[in-house]
Amino acid sequence: MVKLIKFLALVSQAIFLQFLHVVGLVAFLAAGALGWYRKPSWLVPILAVALGVAVDKFFPGSDLAGLLEKAHKAEERGGFMILVYFVICAVGYVAGAYGRVNFSKDAQALPDAKPAPRQPKKK
Repeated sequence: MVKLIKFLALVSQAIFLQFLHVVGLVAFLAAGALGWYRKPSWLVPILAVALGVAVDKFFPGSDLAGLLEKAHKAEERGGFMILVYFVICAVGYVAGAYGRVNFSKDAQALPDAKPAPRQPKKK
């Protein structure tokens, strides 16, 4: 149980670092767009693997390494980055799909801007 809590803390620290690098925010927004536009959910793991590998290969994370050293050491492993981006993309996809559903419900709940009907005049 303690190891699971430590692992979840490590993953959350790594997600925080990726959002600080802005690449995590881009991944979150891209997955949110997939959810908003009702794209198939099998695109989420593809996006996560692509971004995880790209970040592992092309973005050195040395500028913020001193902030959370354990998370930075874990990010040096490519499989860990894929896991981190899978979590980011899955949450982004769900947030985008949920946002679309709630946005459409709110849009339907708003009354139309029609003038009030006039009462007939009594003679």
